[in-house]
Amino acid sequence: MHVTTIVILIIALLAPWVVHLAPPRQRPLALVCAIGLLLIIGIFLENPLGSWAFWVGLVVGIASVVIVARRGINLPSRGRSRRSREAPPFDDETLHGE
Repeated sequence: MHVTTIVILIIALLAPWVVHLAPPRQRPLALVCAIGLLLIIGIFLENPLGSWAFWVGLVVGIASVVIVARRGINLPSRGRSRRSREAPPFDDETLHGE
């Protein structure tokens, strides 16, 4: 197995994750960057579309994203952690003067 085949396999595996984990407004840019990286490899090294490693990596990468998304495994978001750190309202009757 050539080094180029391994590089194509790794890129095809990671490309769906790069697009999936990008913020929603940045996903088109992430997709363009992933395609651009494949074009650069195709121009300078080897055409990835004719490689079995590209198609196997792409299928496995997309399948892993779909499986993780269906299971509902989410990374903790920063918005939820802020609420959990807030102190509960202080309600002590002795300070009200009653």
